Amino acid sequence: MRTYLIDSINRTVVFEFDYDEEIIQDIKNSDYNSRFNPELKHWVIPVNDWSKEKIKYIVSKYNFSPAEKKEEKDVVVDYSIKGIDLAYIKGMCDSRGFSYTPRDYQLEALGYALKNGNIINGDDVGLGKTFEAIIYAEVTNSFPCLVVTPASVKYNWSEKWAEIVGPHRKISVIETETAKRKNDWSAEVVIINYDIIGKKQGRGATVKFPELLSTEWKMQIYDEAHFLKEKKAQRSKAAKMITKPDNTIIQLLTGTATMSKPVELWNLLLLIKSEQNIAEDWYQFVRRYCGGYVGKFGWVTDGATNILELNQKLRDTCYIRREKKDVLKELPDVITEVIKVPITNKRAITKAETNLIEYLTETKGIEAAESAQEAEHLVQIGVLRKLSIEGKVKAIESYLKDWKQSNEKLVVFGLHRTQLDYLSEKFKCPLIAGGVSSKQKQKIVKDWQVSKDQFLFANIESAGTGVDGLQNVCSNMIITELPWRPSDLWQVIGRLHRSGQLFTSNVKYLLSDYTIDMQMWQMLQAKEEVITAVNKGVDIKKSGSGMREVMKLLRKKKK
Repeated sequence: MRTYLIDSINRTVVFEFDYDEEIIQDIKNSDYNSRFNPELKHWVIPVNDWSKEKIKYIVSKYNFSPAEKKEEKDVVVDYSIKGIDLAYIKGMCDSRGFSYTPRDYQLEALGYALKNGNIINGDDVGLGKTFEAIIYAEVTNSFPCLVVTPASVKYNWSEKWAEIVGPHRKISVIETETAKRKNDWSAEVVIINYDIIGKKQGRGATVKFPELLSTEWKMQIYDEAHFLKEKKAQRSKAAKMITKPDNTIIQLLTGTATMSKPVELWNLLLLIKSEQNIAEDWYQFVRRYCGGYVGKFGWVTDGATNILELNQKLRDTCYIRREKKDVLKELPDVITEVIKVPITNKRAITKAETNLIEYLTETKGIEAAESAQEAEHLVQIGVLRKLSIEGKVKAIESYLKDWKQSNEKLVVFGLHRTQLDYLSEKFKCPLIAGGVSSKQKQKIVKDWQVSKDQFLFANIESAGTGVDGLQNVCSNMIITELPWRPSDLWQVIGRLHRSGQLFTSNVKYLLSDYTIDMQMWQMLQAKEEVITAVNKGVDIKKSGSGMREVMKLLRKKKK
């Protein structure tokens, strides 16, 4: 039986047949990256302008017939933990006198962790992963406990822990030591940020503080654990050393375990020592779940294959994830809307699209233009994104003036500091951006909650995490610029759409047809489909990483 299947996720055609040297040779000749996947036992040809006619020729010459597509069902997860009495777990929590009572889904997370040991907690933004980790440490008396977080939220962890259990728990927040300040490593809870857990050592890395290795941690919590997805990063190497002992419980907290592709999961699985529950080794993992193959410059692992099987294995062994809509039945919906706005710099955008080097020469000088030639496409995308917000800022300003008539509060998210500074100053309203500490963020939020200021301006990267309380006074948001990753959008929307929100969250995107906005929008939608399939176990097909939509625009404009 000779069959072929069009894989729209990875833009390939998959061939299955009994060994035939002639067919194999034609497949190899069809495209440089044609390959055999020993894990899935089929041949793969990438679909592109070069290979299209050759694929048709192979199908016709050897009488290949279309394979019947497998009907894949979405993963259905039952988190009722057999052998564990959730009523008993609730009693354990009640006996600790926490400041508020865990919800049933949080008790289920505790039961799941008790059953499975080291886990990745992938609960949706706003469901309380911090609380779930804290109550695990408390009911199991897992102290000393190490908490590793982004710098922007480490004081939030300290405040939240003290708020939940009271002042009796000794908590220490680690900073870079100075002559005036010494860190306290004797505390029951030690909180440190990713930036200072590691340091360079020759060509490698080691831990910055010897106490990280000498302390016998009963539990380690890594918040926003997708920070550790890159195995070669300094912080990832340090984390691997710290998590080495087998007698420590490890919890990785991240609502976006994979930011854009399944391969990003591998290092997280290594850290919780669960990789062999998913695959024998890295090679089997990337071949089976990433469509991995050896290309011209080494391994190519940016694909996604067997993603529902991957999700099921993760759920069965080490990964828990619930959606807000599934467990917070009382939480109102999110309504999103794209609003098309005019721009004021169409001529500059057209120039940058059609001839970047000439545009840079005229606006930035010859040196900038020459430097751009080394990575012209990437520079061009950056320039077009900057021109987009510059061209839209007057329309955004006009939109905000109209909004003032409503007297409702509104959060305004963007990326470029210049425009955020301008709008913040124009409307005399606060701004959360780079350089604002965790404590300052929370103070800005608390002040805004009780102030008459109608707008709060925020940078997507700075305020996407570590900001809580906006939902108590606001249900409206506009996003003026699009980031590279869907997860960044989920994080900022999660600032409003979270426990405590009483009204429908209204999220409006101010985009322009005349800029790179719409190509960025298509790219984000394409990336979101693969992430959704891996994280949620939903059979959603996608047409690629989406990056080609951006590149297509640039090529089109040059013709």
